[in-house]
Amino acid sequence: MVLSPVTASRCRAPDGRDVPWVGFFTGHRVLDEPRIAECAERLLGMDLGGVEQAVGTELRPYRAATGAQRGPALLLHSATPMLRAFEGDLDAVANGDPPHDSSTYVEARSVFFCTADDLCVGRTAPWAEAAELRGVPAVDVGGVDHYYLIHALLLLAEAHEDGADTRLGRVVDWLRAHPGAVVRLYALDVETQILLLWLRRTTGLPTLTTDANSTVVSTRWNRKSHIHPTVAAALGLPEPMLRLPAEHLLDAEQRRSEAHLRLGLRLPVLPGYTVPRAGVTTHDFVRGVLTAADLLRHRYGLRTAALKPSDSADGARIIGRLDLRDTDRLAAEAAAAHVRGDDHILEAWVTFHTVTLDGARLPVAPSGHIRDGHLADGLTLQLLDGYSWRGNIYLDEEGWTGLGLPGATYRTIRASLDAVRSAFQGHRSIADGSHRGLVRGGVDFAVGRLGGRFGASPVVGAIDFNLSSNGGETLRAFQDIARRQGIPERYAATRIFHPPRTQTLRRMRHTAAALTPPEGMMEAIACIPRRWGMVAATGDGPERAVRRVGAMVAASTTP
Repeated sequence: MVLSPVTASRCRAPDGRDVPWVGFFTGHRVLDEPRIAECAERLLGMDLGGVEQAVGTELRPYRAATGAQRGPALLLHSATPMLRAFEGDLDAVANGDPPHDSSTYVEARSVFFCTADDLCVGRTAPWAEAAELRGVPAVDVGGVDHYYLIHALLLLAEAHEDGADTRLGRVVDWLRAHPGAVVRLYALDVETQILLLWLRRTTGLPTLTTDANSTVVSTRWNRKSHIHPTVAAALGLPEPMLRLPAEHLLDAEQRRSEAHLRLGLRLPVLPGYTVPRAGVTTHDFVRGVLTAADLLRHRYGLRTAALKPSDSADGARIIGRLDLRDTDRLAAEAAAAHVRGDDHILEAWVTFHTVTLDGARLPVAPSGHIRDGHLADGLTLQLLDGYSWRGNIYLDEEGWTGLGLPGATYRTIRASLDAVRSAFQGHRSIADGSHRGLVRGGVDFAVGRLGGRFGASPVVGAIDFNLSSNGGETLRAFQDIARRQGIPERYAATRIFHPPRTQTLRRMRHTAAALTPPEGMMEAIACIPRRWGMVAATGDGPERAVRRVGAMVAASTTP
């Protein structure tokens, strides 16, 4: 049966245009901040400041003991306003680009993490199909007119509080029956904090345990802006330092970043500057971007850069290959970025090293991950489509060097990941309020060349922090399942693609089963027709895993 999107409608874009909202599996209703504050008052009797304080005592992050088996979990994955998922989809529609339908795929993908001991919450048609096929306990809470699941849940909680017999009643009963359950989240934004506090108080449990980072990490650190110094901070660098070699100058600049000043974090980065947005006029914001361009040109001899939003995911709203000498283009892009409302980063453009897998040239854009408070093994090589993430390939050091990449680079990235984890456990994190608050996240890196004063020397730099549930989690969960089933192949890959309108998860699972060899494992993860599909496969090497996911994509996109 073909899945049907919600009824087509029209939506107002940030520039005032009236654009079509067609083919989505959720509507475009979004609660604004005053309405969120009203939810806190109605459900908890407190303002948003009180919510932040209450979270510190009523919610606690989950850290797995080594070798421990995970118990029951409540799966509550909602796309988050913190990463401006709605704005990213709306921008895509307004610009005539294919949208991600981020809210739907976050919900649909979450079912893959669910077992028979868990309870999964959602409401979209692809989510419901996945829950039915996997045979996991699920609660359909409705409210698909809201873009974010968490907004639908808050309004449902208000109705429940007013005495209505809502579907949240089953969630409350399940939590009471499983007091030690972990609430598994996509992000612990303020909306989710309100809902969890209400659930904690409604169930009467002393605390709720989540697999999310603490509120300070979730709200302050889950963005890109802290990687680089602000333009003002960089301008304050003493004159003698400007004559340092490029690598030493970059190190001196990074010491003025928020991450170093607040946490003492030092890790390899690319040259770049944060341009703050809050309370800044369009004129001053544009001037900040142009000043950042001058700094990249004059301090490092660079010619191109990328303008990146601080609060987005999946490569949304990145403008790349900007000529630093083209001030008219830079000013126009900066003015457009100012409308979006978040800080932006002007970061040096890197020419990625590439490797060949299954006949395709792939940029070397690795990621590393922290799971349940521990550094996850290995790295993943990201599959990219332009700036957008399209999957991961698992690599241990043997797999990395087998692609012709230096082992020293692999070890540098692993050490950098450990530095991130350690920074949130160090003494500075106590004053910051983020101490031991990082339990889940990923960091993306670039491996390539910058040119300019760096010449042809290879560089490694962190380019994005995803301190929440992330795409790499799906690959690692798939590997966990493969290990439990005794699959001998240690490598694996995931791949994202655009399924045709008539594709379904049921058909994709049949395809995966037909293609799976005796020694391997192949799986269809989720299917949002015309928007987003994901498949996964093991392999005796990275190449084999990539070839298998490619075969599944080809079979799933053939009419």
